Amino acid sequence: MLVSFNWLKQYVNLPDSLTPEELALKLTMSTVEVEGIKKQGENLENIIVGEVKKLIKHPDADKLQVVVVSDGRDEYQVVCGGSNLREGLKIAFAKIGAKVRWHGAGELVVLEKAKIRGVESFGMICAATEIGLGEMFPLKNEKEILDLTNLTLPSPYKGEGIVGKPLAKVLGLDDVVFEI
Repeated sequence: MLVSFNWLKQYVNLPDSLTPEELALKLTMSTVEVEGIKKQGENLENIIVGEVKKLIKHPDADKLQVVVVSDGRDEYQVVCGGSNLREGLKIAFAKIGAKVRWHGAGELVVLEKAKIRGVESFGMICAATEIGLGEMFPLKNEKEILDLTNLTLPSPYKGEGIVGKPLAKVLGLDDVVFEI
């Protein structure tokens, strides 16, 4: 059986300081055996909802654009080859230090500041496959970036701006699931 930590907190008064690992041990010692713990969205750290503010043609590449991305407070310059970019688009924005898979394949790599065809890039506008969300958001074409503009939001975000919020929280992936 799979049990959500967030769901348990709705029905049981658990202290905020209690970690999922501590709860798993207490459950195993007193009631049921917890066979595993899965942290949803564990690889989504440093990935937020960003907004495309401006698109500029890359000076040295036909298929790339220089994009100004906002996190709600600051703006970042990012080089991107996404086929569906447009101003006002809400996107998955990986900041420096986030873990991504280049073009959705291979091992996770830690994102660093890069120079792409002579232009500095301070993050990455992600496709769903590059951040492990390919099953949740299947690609229509291989150069499509994740479009969060018309996302149906969980109740804590209804009527509220999502730009700058952690992607895992916005998608409801900030939970731990116990396998009992």
